[in-house]
Amino acid sequence: MNRKDRYFGMSPRIARWKLDTPFENWLGYKADKSEFWKKLYVIYYKIFDRKYYKGGLPFIKEEIELRRGEWGEFNESYIVRDMIYCLHRLGISFQDYCIYDLINKNYRCRNSFVTDKMRYYYCDILNDREILPLMTNKYTCYLKYQRFFKRDVLGCFSDEDFVAFEKFVTNHRDFIYKPLNEHSGHGIAKYSLDVISISSFFHEKLKQGAFVVEELITQGDEIAVVHPQSVNSFRVVTFTIDNKVYILGVTWRIGTGESIMDNAGAGGIYASIDYQLGVVESDAVDYRGKHFNIHPDTGVQIVGYKLPCWNEALLLVHDMATHLPGTTLISWDIAYSDKGWLMIEANDNGDWSIIQSIKKIGKKEILYNYMDEYFLKCK
Repeated sequence: MNRKDRYFGMSPRIARWKLDTPFENWLGYKADKSEFWKKLYVIYYKIFDRKYYKGGLPFIKEEIELRRGEWGEFNESYIVRDMIYCLHRLGISFQDYCIYDLINKNYRCRNSFVTDKMRYYYCDILNDREILPLMTNKYTCYLKYQRFFKRDVLGCFSDEDFVAFEKFVTNHRDFIYKPLNEHSGHGIAKYSLDVISISSFFHEKLKQGAFVVEELITQGDEIAVVHPQSVNSFRVVTFTIDNKVYILGVTWRIGTGESIMDNAGAGGIYASIDYQLGVVESDAVDYRGKHFNIHPDTGVQIVGYKLPCWNEALLLVHDMATHLPGTTLISWDIAYSDKGWLMIEANDNGDWSIIQSIKKIGKKEILYNYMDEYFLKCK
């Protein structure tokens, strides 16, 4: 029996998370169906990958503390063992183990998800080599996809960019600041020329590293009504084969409170979209899995909410996904503005939890079907 996933691999971009040997594969296969063998599997990693093993324990403890009330019936040693097994056997991060509610689930269920560790490898073998650095650098990405942004963006890399920055903020008194190479919304903030010194701001931020500034997106009324303080964006995952674009999932990220961020990690909520109809098909959930059928601040009904001009959104996604060669598996962030649908950014290895965790249904089989077709036709 083949004990290894047909598209298994480990990306050099992240730390080695698996000791990929015939013995480890055999031991993992035995552990899939037996708690006894699972104990031996974890002991194997405790002995032969001790540094990685010890380094992960504090993160496991942190996740357990956050969910102690939910997991009261399970022994802590069982949870620790199970999380370590899921990490090394399938590449499931400790955080995703909790988000997908994988405790006490069988191997088949767990193996149905596109896992955190494996997503990097999929992008390595599917996307052209130039795509990762292109999409990691927000300004380079903007220059390549400029016509889809529908707003001004400026990259600031050195003191020589000050004159251009001064002109930018004079034209756009309120603007968004983004550290160049951060992700998941880290470091993003809104600033106003009315409360900053142009010179001080520029040089202080430049000391922290290169950055981009963006013209504010003004949301269309149909989306702003749900949460006006944030730009409520949409994550769309696409798989492109011979200029035919397949959508693997669409999720709506919605802000809460006074936050300008819509990310779940920043307190936002998110809901699943029926991409064929352009309608919200689920409750919204937060990072802890709490469900909302109406927005907690505005009271707007979320389930069944119909998105405006959805055919235009699908056309935008198609045009972005086919704009450059080699963008086979990409996560796009888009928003609906007073200028219509526009691009926020693109991600070479976007987090899959946002499109799998709401319904807790894995997308791996769908992804692998497209991968089979891709390698048959394109390689």
